[in-house]
Parts: sequence; structure tokens; C-alpha cells
Amino acid sequence: MRILYISIISVFLSVCTAMAGPGTYYNSIDTSKSCSTFKTALAQLITQNYVVIPYGSVDNYYNLTDLKPAESGGGDVVADKYSSENPNGTDYCSFRFPADFCLGRSSSTECFCYDKEHVFPKSWFGGADVYPMYSDIHFIWPADNYVNFRKGNLSIGYVGSTIIYTSKNSTKIGTSNSSLNYGYNSSNVFEPIDSFKGDFARAYLYVVTRYQDSIVNWIGRSTSGNVLDGNKYPGLDPWILQLCVKWHKLDPPSQFERNRNDAVQGIQGNRNPYIDYPHWVEKVFGVNGISSSCVATAVKYNKSTVEFSVYPNPATNGLLNLKTSTTLTEDAILEVTDILGRTLISQKINAMGIPSLNISNLTKGMYFLNLIYKDSNNVSSFIKE
Repeated sequence: MRILYISIISVFLSVCTAMAGPGTYYNSIDTSKSCSTFKTALAQLITQNYVVIPYGSVDNYYNLTDLKPAESGGGDVVADKYSSENPNGTDYCSFRFPADFCLGRSSSTECFCYDKEHVFPKSWFGGADVYPMYSDIHFIWPADNYVNFRKGNLSIGYVGSTIIYTSKNSTKIGTSNSSLNYGYNSSNVFEPIDSFKGDFARAYLYVVTRYQDSIVNWIGRSTSGNVLDGNKYPGLDPWILQLCVKWHKLDPPSQFERNRNDAVQGIQGNRNPYIDYPHWVEKVFGVNGISSSCVATAVKYNKSTVEFSVYPNPATNGLLNLKTSTTLTEDAILEVTDILGRTLISQKINAMGIPSLNISNLTKGMYFLNLIYKDSNNVSSFIKE
């Protein structure tokens, strides 16, 4: 049965491979909105055309969403952010798909088998068989079974002076550091390593956007009362919202995360908007996660037919390159704006060629790049490091 399933999902692989970024996915929404109205617009969009995947099948898609080249032995391994992944050296475990999936097994040590883990704990929304969130691949990731068991339903957060457990890649479980966690000290917390803090934060922000209409029914379940505010907006308690925005900004989306977003769209039909457009986080949830200060960005999309990408992103050497989907037939304007929509750079480009954009005078952070062409425009974002 598993062999048949793998042959079936190979069809999905060709679909996912053809995808590269959001394309026209967000063209139907009014991006001049902000705060709760823009959050609702995003929620409506990422709910449309959603394909519910049976929970029992979620792990069968990990060869599309979570594989990476093995560092030894050839082939691919499953990316596990809880224990295996070592961004600065050789990985600690080499989980093979699908042989090392736990399949009901449990382990007494790390690197024995991987499980599928609800990054946003399932007990917070009602547990098994509460669909569609129970099988939403955007926040169900491969995880070392032993570390996953120790994490339980703990919230993410900075661990304080008492460390209960440290995994092979230095993921921690322990008491909450209340000063770094904006006053939170009600229970132990789970702290991923710095390279993955943003990944976990964007999973939380996705959940409270995609399922904002359900949050009122989740409040009070298990420890969710320490995390959820019971409202559609913003959805998270102030401490965890500020933490998520902080982690999101400290650890912008990686290429692996963007590729995973593409793959999940190919499987269940929707995307995590905060991976595609990181600046939308503060547009929705407020500067530094203070919802009363959500950013009403001044840049409005007018759906240009010319799509573009920028590289390198993040930009580290002071130069930003632009690649358009089609050849320009007349002059265009490139504008760099900050998160408040203030224009910092404006440069005319002619149809004969697109030069590199000098961004050396920009401080580190997130920015918009607005391409204005034939009275219409498209907007992308980039990180200056």
C-alpha cells in the first residue's frame, strides 16, 4: 500500500516542482488594508480551495515537503528541526524517508525514529479528528520522536536558568525566562535554536490567521489559555504575539521554508502568507507585535503583468539584482520603501537593461521593492543583512 501511495504522490512532485513562489496567488486581495481587516482577507484567501488531507497520510508527503540532501550515504534525509538539524556542521541524525518513520514505535533516545508533530499543539484546538486543522501540513512537521515526546504541549519561548532537557542540536526545554518572554512565567517552554525560531513563529501566526474564526472555541483547552486570547484578532496573547514577531524578524524565511511553502500549496492548496511576504506580519499584528500599532503600509498593488524576483535575498553585499518574468518594452521605476511605506530609493530603469540596485546605505531589516510599469505595479520584499 505504501508503494502505491509513493507512486501516486510522485504526481504531486511534478506539480510542486513547477511552483516557485506565490505567483498570482494573492492577486485577489486588497493589500492596502491592514490590521484585522487585512488578517481577515488573508484568512479568507488561505481557506479557499483548501484540500483536507487525512491525518494518517500527512507523513507520506514528507518526501515532497521536508527532504534535503544527505550529508553522507547519498540520497535524501528528513529535515528535523527538533534534534537532527545542525546549521553549522554535520547533522546529528540521518532520518530516511519512509523507513525511519516511527509507525507507532516510541524511543528512549534521540535519532531512533521521527514522528509527525503539531508545532501548534493539537490539544490547544481540541485534539484528534478536529479537522481541518488536525491534518494541516503547514504546521505538522517531522520531529525526533524522543524530543517531541518531551516537548508535549509546551509553548515556544526562551528557556530560563532551569534547563530540563537539551537536544542534540541544542533545542531546549525548561522554565520560562520571563524577562525575555514578556512576563510569561506560567509554565515551562520549548526553545528551538536560533536558526529555526522564525519558522516556529510563522507557524503560530499562520494558525491564528487560517483558523481565526475557530479560536473562540479553543480558548481554555489545556494550556492554550496562556497563549490564545479567545478573539479573532489578534488571536494570541500579548506576550506570545510579541515573541513571535521578534523571532520572525530575527530569523527571516529560509529557502528551505519557501520551498516547503510551495510544496504544501501543491498538496493542500494554500500558502503561509508570512513566509511569502514577511513584512505582512507587522502589517497585520503591529510593530514588534503590539497589535494597536499595526502598519498601514502605503504601497498598494495594482496587479502588474510583470512579475519579478530579487536576489540575493537576504542581501549581504550592498547590491540587489532584479529578474523579471518578461522583457520590459518601456521604462519602469523601481522604488525601495520601508515597512511604513516611506520611499527610500527611487530609480528609473530603461527597457534596454536592468542594473543592480545599490542598497548599501540601507540599515539591516525588511524592505519592499516596488516595480512600477505601465501604470501598474508589483511588490516584493527583501532582507538587508
